[in-house]
Amino acid sequence: MTKDRTRKLKIRAVMAASGRTYVEAAAALEQWTVPDAGRRPPAGVPMAPDPLGSADSGELFTAPLMVVAMLPRGQAGLDAAQLIADACDYLISHEGWYRARAEAYGPRPTRETGMPPLTGHMPAMLLVRVSARRRWSADTLHAFLRDASTAILTALVNEHPRITERHVSVQALPQETGQQIVAVEQGKPDALTTEAHPSLTELHPLDGELDEAEEYPFRAVDSQDVGWFAVGPAMYTNTLLQSNGGEPQSLAALDAERGPLRTVVPAPQEDLERLRDALAAAGTKATASLLVALYRLARQHADQEYERSERRQSSRLYAGGDDTWETQAMRSLIWGLGVDLADKARRLDKQTMQEVMAIVDQWVTPEADLYVEVAGSVARAFQAAAAHAGGWEALADRHFQPGDRFAHSANAVEGAYAWLMGEPMPSIGREPEDAQRLKRLTDPG
Repeated sequence: MTKDRTRKLKIRAVMAASGRTYVEAAAALEQWTVPDAGRRPPAGVPMAPDPLGSADSGELFTAPLMVVAMLPRGQAGLDAAQLIADACDYLISHEGWYRARAEAYGPRPTRETGMPPLTGHMPAMLLVRVSARRRWSADTLHAFLRDASTAILTALVNEHPRITERHVSVQALPQETGQQIVAVEQGKPDALTTEAHPSLTELHPLDGELDEAEEYPFRAVDSQDVGWFAVGPAMYTNTLLQSNGGEPQSLAALDAERGPLRTVVPAPQEDLERLRDALAAAGTKATASLLVALYRLARQHADQEYERSERRQSSRLYAGGDDTWETQAMRSLIWGLGVDLADKARRLDKQTMQEVMAIVDQWVTPEADLYVEVAGSVARAFQAAAAHAGGWEALADRHFQPGDRFAHSANAVEGAYAWLMGEPMPSIGREPEDAQRLKRLTDPG
């Protein structure tokens, strides 16, 4: 095929992908390999090696970030979305600048953030999805998250001098959480990087026809009930491997060595409704019944694992998110309160426990093709039941009410509330210290 013919095919591929005219597509194609196309690079900062990620098997990856900040009231605060999106055009590493792009959703009002008050400002949050093309590993992912966080913080502080580091928080989110927020926002960002580099698109015409980037699951569970999460396209690690400094593994290698793999997915709506109804029917016995049901299921899985491997330990309930604070909170609670409550028959609803065990066990069974994440799914069903029944007080007995003379420990009550209700206990006004510590430990940034 002649060079001119190849170029025309690429131009038409760009036209099909972007809706540009032939002239616009041709101009965009010319800029595809120019590192500083569009906005000028930051002054005084050298260009990093391979700033477009095209010379080192680079793959496009998008990381969702939650930005919480004290923003000025009025238009200046609303403009924060565009400010942040444009700040991510050039990210700066220790090697120099490289190109990225961002889309921002928000700002949206939020509740108490724990940040110091600032006159004329109000707490707000934004979802920011930052994309770059790199050769991904655990180290390059962490560096990318750090570079994006630094760019966002610097932009806000420079634009609004009264804002300091104490007034901005940037936290990496699980992919599924970001996707859920995008779905709520109906996929329409409030701001996009104004002059994003044309190569930063899911369609890349450098090697002929444009092909859509292959979709890879963010989380997967292997045949041994070990959970894995992506640190780049088709590259995966787990909490133990990461803590020991091990190298991520490819999806193909994982499937060959530890397959079959089950993609982690949200719970089906009909299952959430069944759980909601069972919890609501249990009334004030719901919280205790849920904890005991999950404890008994965890014990059952441990017994099954012992029969298989003579090792009485199973991570089957936790594999869909063992690096998240919600899963760690659930694990702590069911092996703490769940054990203590197992023989308190008067505080339990037998039918509810049977329903919980049946539904959740079906979610995590190794015989299934998919794996349903447990901690977040159970919490969503509990919150729906609470909304229907009348709040926490309607689903938790006196031992789970702060201030009652027979209540469980404050840490246990606050931890159960934070996990199941998805927010700090109102009487406390902040997340439990354990939950805060877990979030710090699991934050990849």
